[in-house]
Amino acid sequence: MGGCPNVGGICIGCTMPGFPDKFMPFMDEPPGARISTIASGAYGSVIRGLRKITLKTVDEEPKWRTPGRQLLTGYKAERR
Repeated sequence: MGGCPNVGGICIGCTMPGFPDKFMPFMDEPPGARISTIASGAYGSVIRGLRKITLKTVDEEPKWRTPGRQLLTGYKAERR
């Protein structure tokens, strides 16, 4: 009965014989972690820049949405 699965986590084998010596790579930085961190940081910077552009240019209320007591949707029903 480990503690991790009881609270919704994954089992890391902490109750296994030889833990943590045999399982020390679990504690080490994975290969490619630094490259992944740099790449995701660069990607996030690009996305944040694009989002700022979007907020300034197209993030506006639709023309049909106006303040008032009547609830408008912008939908025009077809007449038959």
